[in-house]
Amino acid sequence: MSVKKRLIIAVVLMLGLAILGGGIFLTMLYNKTNKAVQNAYHPVTSTKKEKDADILSFLIMGLDNTEARNLGSSRTDAMMVATLNNKTKKITLLSLPRDSFVKIHSNDYQGMQRIEAAYTYGGPKASVDTVSKLLNIPINHYIVFNFNSFQKVIDELGGIDVQVPKDFEGPILDTGKKVQFKKGQQHLNGEEALAFSRERKIDNDIMRGLRQQIVLDAVKDKALEINSITKYLKIAEALDGEIQMDLTMKQMKEIIQGILKTKDYNTKSLTFDWRAFSNEGRSMVELYADSVTHVSHQLRASLGLEKEAVNDKIFQTNGHYKYESDYSTATKEQEKAADTFRGENVYVGTPGNTKTGKLPNRKTETGFYD
Repeated sequence: MSVKKRLIIAVVLMLGLAILGGGIFLTMLYNKTNKAVQNAYHPVTSTKKEKDADILSFLIMGLDNTEARNLGSSRTDAMMVATLNNKTKKITLLSLPRDSFVKIHSNDYQGMQRIEAAYTYGGPKASVDTVSKLLNIPINHYIVFNFNSFQKVIDELGGIDVQVPKDFEGPILDTGKKVQFKKGQQHLNGEEALAFSRERKIDNDIMRGLRQQIVLDAVKDKALEINSITKYLKIAEALDGEIQMDLTMKQMKEIIQGILKTKDYNTKSLTFDWRAFSNEGRSMVELYADSVTHVSHQLRASLGLEKEAVNDKIFQTNGHYKYESDYSTATKEQEKAADTFRGENVYVGTPGNTKTGKLPNRKTETGFYD
């Protein structure tokens, strides 16, 4: 056999092995991802079937509990609404302050409480119902992740680059250590990104929400850069057992295909006007009613449910508030300093409307609502 023929056969064999190996690897990737998705799949009756596959809304939640932390009850330390419109090529993000004093909608409790407690009362169903009714929007899908998954995904991505808005120091979860954040671009690993996202003592819950949006945007950019099957495989493994959602493998595939098809999106971040108040030794956030109406309209417009108003970018609350403070956690001056409204507030509430129900202490082995 000639050298030329042997060379051709060798090349063909190498290609065959590469194709076979790639096929096996792709099968492994699919199986790992499918297993993680199956383990995470937890449908609830509250989510609404989308009328248009190109327009979707999501409730994304981050838990303050894991199996290792074993806090007893789980609350949503972070809550974000995201709308995806492939027709207008827009992604709209809204962070909900975890201390927002709202009406909880669950089977076990119908009353006022911090929004973070909705998950404690009734898991993802209660969270979806509470947010959906607060903002007057349908929620098509939900995703709940814990701190483990957050850190693991970012580490598997090789870290993320974020624009730090100002110098500050943030504590690393459950370690006693701190991270020094410097204004400007900074590369963060999973542990550092979590500290960046969770810190709120340096400013307030609204600014913390904006930092969470910065991290989410950085994760999205880094994920789109991946060109290695190995990376996707490791990320799938990292998520196994660490998330809860109502998305099937088929739905995830369709969403990803839609994103890849559309590619370039404009991202819009929404925020509330709000004020801080104290209630029986606990700090609360009141979302100004007119601000909630304004934000609701913008979300509904992003979903094609309403026509976007001309003056959407120009809004300032009228300062009318419903809940009086007992100043048990902060002084009047401190609460006013945290207020987004700089004028003279007007009380329009009724006495006794700050009454809350007892917080449940629901044991959970995994951190997720069982």
